[in-house]
Amino acid sequence: MKKQRLIEKIEELCSSDMAESWDNCGFQINCSGEDVQTVLVSLEVTNQIIDEAIAEGADLILTHHPLLFQGIKKVDEEDVIGGYLFRLIKNDISVYSCHTSFDKMEGGNNDYLGQLLEFQNIRPFDRENRFCRKGESPFEITFAELMHRAAGALDMEEDAFRYVGDPSCTVTTVGWCTGAGSEFIRDAFEEGCDLYITGDVKYHEAQAAKEMGICILDLGHYGSERIFAENMARQLREACVDEKIDILESASSLNPFGL
Repeated sequence: MKKQRLIEKIEELCSSDMAESWDNCGFQINCSGEDVQTVLVSLEVTNQIIDEAIAEGADLILTHHPLLFQGIKKVDEEDVIGGYLFRLIKNDISVYSCHTSFDKMEGGNNDYLGQLLEFQNIRPFDRENRFCRKGESPFEITFAELMHRAAGALDMEEDAFRYVGDPSCTVTTVGWCTGAGSEFIRDAFEEGCDLYITGDVKYHEAQAAKEMGICILDLGHYGSERIFAENMARQLREACVDEKIDILESASSLNPFGL
């Protein structure tokens, strides 16, 4: 498949125009060659992912997290990012990223998380917040039961979760934002949510949520976004069904934290 045609398909699916102004979606590395035979879809680039891409003969890695997020003033092979850049370019592997655009889009990370957790009437928060979603549980459920269901749906251990609130309380309306969405805890409270699900909640944010009386389920950054690869790979396969290209979902676990 022509590389330009592939990028057009990705952008039709998830336009970079939707990204936040501070974000860096699109090409991170655009290596030589006009054709792409194999794409590896992954949450981000690590040496483990580069190893997997080389083993699979991938021409392009499609990620959620941008490889180049903050400006760099030099490329040093001894640095982490510099080492990635050298390895990728040496192996002629391009990298393309869909970050906040995929968080906000219909069918992206946030909609998919709601589907996996079986919420109903999934819709965005108000017009000023296109990241967060909210929905209702289809049956009466306690916070503890919902945590157990989330662990099963996301193939995670409950011990990896952190929470704020009474596990025995009944949860009806739930808000969520994949990744680091603790800045929207107040929004979730004002939206009438009993529970807000996200990652990377800090101490003072947890205290504020406790005082508001809203429950918090912190899945971790990785835990809330590990679903990107399966979701993006499926949608891209459907978009490229008539093309000669292999779209692979990364099999690597990228969670840097141990239990």
